[in-house]
Amino acid sequence: MKFDIFNVDKFVEQNHCPEITNPIFFNSDTTPTEDGLFSETLFGFTDEDRKNIFGYIDLKGNYIHPLIWLLINKRMGSLGKVMSGEKSAVIADGKIKIVPSDFKGAETGIDFIYDHFNEINWFDELVDNEIDSIDKKTRLKFLKSLSKDEFFIRKWLVLPPFYRDVSSVNASAGDSINKLYKELISRVQGMNLGFSFDIFGSETRLRIQNIIKDLYLSTTSPISGKHLIFEKGKAEGELKGSAKNSMLRKHLLGKTIDWSSSSVITSPQDSSANSPKDMPVPFGYGGFPLAHLLSMFNPFYVSYCVDKLEEAISLVKEEIPNLKRIDLGQFNADRIQKMIKSFIKNPNGRFTPIAVEFIDNANKKQSLVLQIFEFKSREDAIKGKYTVKRPYTITDLFYNASLDICRDKHVYVTRHPVANYQNIYPSKIKVCTTTKTRKIFWATTAMVPEQYADMYIFEDEHYPSIPGVPGCKDVDCDFVDVTIIGNGHIKSLNADYDGDMVFMRAVFSQEANREASDLI
Repeated sequence: MKFDIFNVDKFVEQNHCPEITNPIFFNSDTTPTEDGLFSETLFGFTDEDRKNIFGYIDLKGNYIHPLIWLLINKRMGSLGKVMSGEKSAVIADGKIKIVPSDFKGAETGIDFIYDHFNEINWFDELVDNEIDSIDKKTRLKFLKSLSKDEFFIRKWLVLPPFYRDVSSVNASAGDSINKLYKELISRVQGMNLGFSFDIFGSETRLRIQNIIKDLYLSTTSPISGKHLIFEKGKAEGELKGSAKNSMLRKHLLGKTIDWSSSSVITSPQDSSANSPKDMPVPFGYGGFPLAHLLSMFNPFYVSYCVDKLEEAISLVKEEIPNLKRIDLGQFNADRIQKMIKSFIKNPNGRFTPIAVEFIDNANKKQSLVLQIFEFKSREDAIKGKYTVKRPYTITDLFYNASLDICRDKHVYVTRHPVANYQNIYPSKIKVCTTTKTRKIFWATTAMVPEQYADMYIFEDEHYPSIPGVPGCKDVDCDFVDVTIIGNGHIKSLNADYDGDMVFMRAVFSQEANREASDLI
């Protein structure tokens, strides 16, 4: 994949973009002006046209590409002050040297960079090894790679009206962007009439440069820096840099897809592993919170829980002495979805017992809480020496569902920004529940005949801690709601454990899961 700086002139030429020259939006009869920002002559009448036709504003002069302007002002402060006219400079031995304003040959502003662009040696290969900062080296190499036509622009694009229409859903953003376009057209026209020769000329050019920067940040900037929000009561074009509000980021990159989740990454709480295979999260695996798995593999959980609870109701109805009627399908897909949503949104209700409703012989609605029996060993389960009899909770249901559902499933983990193929990788699943887990044997009856032991007695090394069970402290019952990734992936993701996040997508089909396994 090759990335290049966006060439506005080439885009305008190849797409035959119309020029916008009128800062007035509408005529007195409320129809769009012929050459304005909402023109039906330039942008068409149909939704298809008004979604796809870009316009442009001729800047009538040379301005610095906003991506470069932001880079230099943020990371190369002195040069930024030369470009903005605050400091003066000369070119000496291919380098930009800051000098007093009364120094012989001193110049300043955007035109200084434009006039002397071919004399500037942004990066001398001979001193490559003398630059310690990788960031600085990357910046200088980027600047050196640019041609003059890439460094400077003479036109700026106008978004199709559909995305900034005054009647759009996001009218506030559209209105603010239109005000920036309007001011840009007005300022450019003022410069073109000859005002650039008075004392306000340099200030006007700087304002035009900053309007272009604001338009870039509020429309097409995907990632970089602080983004902008528009404040009520502020002057036209005056922005507050505090929110990631780029239209591209908010409406495209900010969108989530079905069966996905985002999570903070962390390291395992503790590990006494003596070899890689004994690590809490061995290579090829990720520790994923139960709540996130419920979101990612939602359809599988719904199907599993509907079947399992219908089966459980069929078994318990034989044990209800005064039963008149019971609905085997009372835990339908809608009810399971509500349980899943509650589990994700309301951590305090994750240990709610699952109760089955029925009608007794007196035609009264009753409920029966499902039970689970915990044992210290398989032998205890066979002999009926159970350790704990307790309610079967939502956590029990979803955890046991996870073991079955996620056994052969994978998750694709993505760390943004995606700089190379290692920023996306497939991972097997280890289910993370409570902060402390335990080894138990469990069954749904108090005693299991030996011939059915393999079928009805379940052994688990990492069962969640449940409030009220002997040996389970309250702090043990807190849930892990962060993702644990293998340490081996940290460097390749360019991540660390200071709050970095990953985006996760579930893998559904058998073919895709086999491919993920092969990749691991």
